[in-house]
Amino acid sequence: MSSNQARINALLRKSLTGELLDTQFYLFSVRSKREGNVINLQALFANDEALTAGSEYFNSLLSEKTSNDSAVVEFQDYHPCEGGISLDEYGYASDSDLDEEEEETDETVQDNEKCAEVSAERVSRTVSTKSFATNGTQRIIPSRRVLVTDTAFNTWRALLDYLYTDEIVFAPLRSQASKSVKRRSPGEAPPCSPKSMYRLACKIKHDKLQAKALAAIRSSLTEHNILQELSSSLTSKFPAILEMEVEILFQNIVTPTIMKDFPTLIQRIAGANLPHGADILTKLHEKMLRQHYPRTSSPVACTCTCTLHLHLHLYLTSARRQVVHSNSTGKNHKNR
Repeated sequence: MSSNQARINALLRKSLTGELLDTQFYLFSVRSKREGNVINLQALFANDEALTAGSEYFNSLLSEKTSNDSAVVEFQDYHPCEGGISLDEYGYASDSDLDEEEEETDETVQDNEKCAEVSAERVSRTVSTKSFATNGTQRIIPSRRVLVTDTAFNTWRALLDYLYTDEIVFAPLRSQASKSVKRRSPGEAPPCSPKSMYRLACKIKHDKLQAKALAAIRSSLTEHNILQELSSSLTSKFPAILEMEVEILFQNIVTPTIMKDFPTLIQRIAGANLPHGADILTKLHEKMLRQHYPRTSSPVACTCTCTLHLHLHLYLTSARRQVVHSNSTGKNHKNR
């Protein structure tokens, strides 16, 4: 019997005695661009043993009374974040696993829905334990409530599902405009954004899941979306993603789409609109130098592609000077 099947059997046995659910996780599921925050808490119910068996992060989180993770807080009666938090506090404004808030909703219906949600939440919180009668006595099984403020409901759900089943399904990147998300049955693994999962896997230090998410991102990159992905906020925060995306850009540097749109990226970098713009240029510059100007090789005839890369090398050098000049000018202006 595999370890995964043994874990499933253990969970099924616990369900017979009502001991299956130990922790309730509450996470935001909707992004409100109008309010600039994340809203709509949803709950996930998990068994601690299933989570701790496959993750050191959960082993630490669920064994301690007070979490060392500032984004994970106890959620018993009321918490100031319950109604929503700003996108800045959330930490990932462009998270693809957040649903978009519907723009046109009748105010009365909206208010009624909010009241219903609050009432339901109050009722659910009055029962802070699971109880049932056995031979005339009542058995109380405690259930812990936890609020997670930096991860989307969909991402966390996919994580828990992966720890339960060792299965993960990644949705297409939003930059893959032509690809749609396939509807899945309730019995199938829930899809999540590979970028959102990579961010979470790095946080919880799950190397295997991190590698799977990075591979999914890589397989989704083409000449048609690489420049858009290079400009994303996630790329600026994770060196491994930046390195991989620059490699994809370099492989596609002479394709018509890149040749047409690359100047726009350079203009954004020169205008100091990308915090990691200098890193993009530096890494791209290094790749060209290593390929076309190796230290130990003898002079060879320059092909058409090599000539194009030489022009690009000069172009990047000029762009880097513009970035330095722009940053220097901005600092001097602030000091006046």
